[in-house]
Amino acid sequence: MNVQLLNKKEAIFESTLKLINEHGFHGTPMSQIAAHANVATGTIYHYFNSKDELILELFKYCREKTNEHIFNFDEDLVYKDRFFYIWNRLVDYYLTHKETFWFIEQFYSSPYYELIKQKKTTYYGVDKMYLFFEEGIKSGIIRNVSFYTLISVYIGSATSHVKMVTYGFCKMQSKSREDLIEIIWNGVKNQ
Repeated sequence: MNVQLLNKKEAIFESTLKLINEHGFHGTPMSQIAAHANVATGTIYHYFNSKDELILELFKYCREKTNEHIFNFDEDLVYKDRFFYIWNRLVDYYLTHKETFWFIEQFYSSPYYELIKQKKTTYYGVDKMYLFFEEGIKSGIIRNVSFYTLISVYIGSATSHVKMVTYGFCKMQSKSREDLIEIIWNGVKNQ
C-alpha cells in the first residue's frame, strides 16, 4: 500500500476514533467520518465495505498500535523488569492516548466484541501476552495459574489505574504506580 493510501486510511481511523469518543458508535455516521478525515465518503467505502467493518478494523488498528508500544523492550531485560516495563508502558500509552483507551473500553462493552469473538482472532496482541506469561510460568518465575487469571490481574489493574487517574480519583504519581505494580508482582511471582 503506498504512503498516500496509508495516510488516508490512517486519517479515517483517527477521525473515527475521535468521533466515536465524542458521539458513540451509533452517533457517528460515515459521512461525518469522511468530512472529519477530509476524504470523500466513497473513499471510506474503498477501504471498508461497511461501518461495522471499519469499527472492527479500527479495533485491530488500536490494538496493534498499543502492542507496538508496550512490547518495545530490550530482550536482555530480566523477566521481572519486563513485567514492570510492559505494565508501565501500557498505563503510559493509555494515559497519553485516551481516545484509544476509551474506544477499546467501549468496544468490549458493545456488540462489536461479539463479532470479533466469532472471527476467532488472537485479539491482536493477546498472543504476545500469552507467550510472555507462558515464559514466566515455564521458567518458574511466576505462579502456574491460568492465563485469564494473570491477564485479569495484570491488564485489569492497569486499566483500573488509568480510569482512577482519568477520573481524578488519584494523581499520576510514580510512587503509587510503583507500589501497585510491586503488589501485582508479589501476587503472581513464585514464592
